[in-house]
Amino acid sequence: MTARDAKLAVAVWLGNAPPVRSIRWLDGALKAAAKFPGATAVAAGAATWLDLAADRATRFGLACVGVPTELSLDYLGWAQVMAGAARQLGATTILVDEASRPERFAEVAALAELTDAAQLTHVVALANDATTIHASRATGTMLQTMRIHGPTVIGVRIAGPAIDEYPTPTPSASMRRFDLVSLGLDPAVLGHRALPPRASPPASRSVDRVADHLAVHIVPRKGA
Repeated sequence: MTARDAKLAVAVWLGNAPPVRSIRWLDGALKAAAKFPGATAVAAGAATWLDLAADRATRFGLACVGVPTELSLDYLGWAQVMAGAARQLGATTILVDEASRPERFAEVAALAELTDAAQLTHVVALANDATTIHASRATGTMLQTMRIHGPTVIGVRIAGPAIDEYPTPTPSASMRRFDLVSLGLDPAVLGHRALPPRASPPASRSVDRVADHLAVHIVPRKGA
């Protein structure tokens, strides 16, 4: 069976934390994924975020997988988590909610490298038939439309319907959960991809603060 003959197996990566922008972008990615029969939403991170991801996925008729972890990883670490989940699900096409958080954009390229797939970013519209994805990509003022066959990681920037507010999600009983070991990842090794803690700037010594204050009022000498 060739890549053109195979049915599309799709997963949508929602990331490791709630959107910093409107939840419409999360909903837009889920709505795009819902066009693909059998697509699965994947999220990782804290329990409250997994509950929200499962709740929004269920509203669009999607199954949802959660990877509970307290690790705080960089984009390469989270890409490893999603790549492991995609292998478990047999997904060859990965949609990424690229608009909700800025780090998602970098995860598209990392995922493509880890899964040996093509990559496409800034996609604003998706359609599909049995074996082909039709993607429209915004490039400046231009709109490119292309047909995609084979393994691909697609960063989507599609807004869902406008909503004023959404109810607080309850813990999901239907969410399937993977731990890191089941994804072939060693938590101790993956921890090397942890983000370093933010360091506060060192406090100035008293003499330095006095010097800084006086420097503002000192008239520079001629010829200096």
